[in-house]
Amino acid sequence: MMLGLRIALTALTLLAGMPAAAAKPIKPDCAAALASVQAVVAGNCDCLTAATHGQYVRCAGKVVKGLVADGTLGRSCKGSMVRVFAKSSCGKAGTTTCCVVRNGETACLVKKSASCEKLGGTAGATPFCADACVPASPSGAFLD
Repeated sequence: MMLGLRIALTALTLLAGMPAAAAKPIKPDCAAALASVQAVVAGNCDCLTAATHGQYVRCAGKVVKGLVADGTLGRSCKGSMVRVFAKSSCGKAGTTTCCVVRNGETACLVKKSASCEKLGGTAGATPFCADACVPASPSGAFLD
């Protein structure tokens, strides 16, 4: 039991020391597929009407698993794509993605709107932390 506790404490210490950029929810080599995967999930799982967050994530996970099974999405991207949907405000009534600057880096949290404002954050552009805090061009002409 002591060994397990030591391993857990070591892991927490290592994670606490990781820079915010290293904790991004999507692998860089999977980023190109994000928009298309979000579109397929949106066609099958409704973010706004999901009864619970768990229900939404289960639905999105099944869609992602199907994309991997039919070869549309690489197997190595499955976990990071499911995390995109898990770190969202879908199925969480009254919440929003919240963009907060911490230590010079922008972090995304899922919070109630009032809590986001108290933290000095701003509401994200999308319900998904993976792309909620991406700065847009002033005119919107260069959005991906």
